[in-house]
Amino acid sequence: MKFPNRETLTRWFLTRNTPVFVQIAKYGASGAIGAAILVGTVLALSLSLFPALDSSLIDGEPVSDALRQRNLIINNIIAFPLANLVVYLLNAWLVFTPGRHSRGKEFAIFTLITALSHFTGILAGPFLIERFGITTIVAQLSLVTTSTLVNFLCRKFIVFAR
Repeated sequence: MKFPNRETLTRWFLTRNTPVFVQIAKYGASGAIGAAILVGTVLALSLSLFPALDSSLIDGEPVSDALRQRNLIINNIIAFPLANLVVYLLNAWLVFTPGRHSRGKEFAIFTLITALSHFTGILAGPFLIERFGITTIVAQLSLVTTSTLVNFLCRKFIVFAR
């Protein structure tokens, strides 16, 4: 198979009518940007306003598991709206074809689906920390991974036209 030339790659990047592997790559890139915003915001909040990192990762007072669990939930709730908006805009611009619903309804369904998967993951984080003793970072990465898979399928078949 011949590698696509620069013009083809540019066209694929700027249009939604692309081979499925390109759509998945653009979805992955959009998700990576959203995940970076989400995780970066959670990390910044975890280091400042609402401490949620394992005591081994920070200097100073140890943070109890109960406080880590509560603060991780708070930090994710704060980080969610910004990450959701950025991913919606990228998905509508680069990945999927809008038009199945009005823009407002499309964004509402997009947000509902994203929120359901995200907040399910948020609730799972404290459970994983308490039950299995995993670190905050592993709990956060688990949330991002499961949310990505669920969201792609729902966005492709429920939210957007194609």
